Amino acid sequence: MRRLLFDQDDADSNRAMLALKGALKKRGVRAVQHSVGLVMKTRTGIARTVGAYRARFIWDSGLDLGPTGAVDEVAVKIVRLLGLELHPQLSVLARRMGVRGYTVEIGASKMTVTTPLGVSPPRAVRITCEPRPTDEDRDWFWTHWGDPLAEAGDITAAEVALVGLLAQP
Repeated sequence: MRRLLFDQDDADSNRAMLALKGALKKRGVRAVQHSVGLVMKTRTGIARTVGAYRARFIWDSGLDLGPTGAVDEVAVKIVRLLGLELHPQLSVLARRMGVRGYTVEIGASKMTVTTPLGVSPPRAVRITCEPRPTDEDRDWFWTHWGDPLAEAGDITAAEVALVGLLAQP
């Protein structure tokens, strides 16, 4: 009986992985099936994997991405985890910085914030929003120097930290 359950889970997982691969392809992500998982690259070229086990998609850090029946929702999470799409929290931070008078340029997965005209010396910081592996893969804002700025859920802390960075001589 145990063997039959294992075989059924294996077959279901393989079908789910094929469906996820197709959903990722629609979103412009190239995923390669390797052994029992899909391998993809982040925006910065780091390989990350996702697998399916007991009706759940599991990220390589152990993060549970959701049920295998929710392929589209999981694909959206993966695209964000890979840093290939502008994170919604990054959009909020961009609006807040724009209201403060900073110049904000938005790219596919990042934004660049520049001091207002007339401020000397002019300064700029590029910000991304990506998972922080040491914090259970929760999303964090990162500077282009690779330093964590603030957790993505705390827009006010990120805004204050960014203003402080841009005010440094």
